[in-house]
Amino acid sequence: MEELEAKVPEVTKPPRGERLEPMSPEVAIAGSLLPWPYDDAKARYLGFRACGLSPREATHMVHFGHSWLSKCRRDPKFLDIENRIPEIRRELAKEYTEIDFYRNFRLVMEKDYRVLQKSLGMAKDDAGNTLGMTPYDQQYLLKMRANYSPQQLSIIEAVVSGASGGFNFAQFMADHPDLVQAQLSRTETLTVSK
Repeated sequence: MEELEAKVPEVTKPPRGERLEPMSPEVAIAGSLLPWPYDDAKARYLGFRACGLSPREATHMVHFGHSWLSKCRRDPKFLDIENRIPEIRRELAKEYTEIDFYRNFRLVMEKDYRVLQKSLGMAKDDAGNTLGMTPYDQQYLLKMRANYSPQQLSIIEAVVSGASGGFNFAQFMADHPDLVQAQLSRTETLTVSK
């Protein structure tokens, strides 16, 4: 890390009238978690720090140098937020995980919808002809049907509502023993040597 930091040159503020690059979605999401009420270079710096950049890398990205950062650190609110960057990173990791989960979940639901449309003869091609189901679609339909039950709906509702700090699988199983279908198996190996 020291080598990487040493290679980043000190950069000064861009010339007057020149705008900073727009924030990437990752930095914008990180910035939304920060309790900094302004949309300025300090917010961008803190956003980059929350994304894992070192102080030197973050100042480089906002086109300022170490003297600017020293001046910013005189502000107790800024310094407090900067000192809480590890905590903010943990929250950011959770946010990204949830965003990816919901994104992927939505894509799975879209796939389910398309297969269901084909199974009901509702899917049409560009010419208006009914699309038939492929053998893959038929296998997929059989497997996905298990995911559309009242029990699955209650699990999804618990995840989406975020009740009690999120879905607790162990607690759900303890509260619904009638839904648990556990199957235990045991394998023993006997080795005989001469």
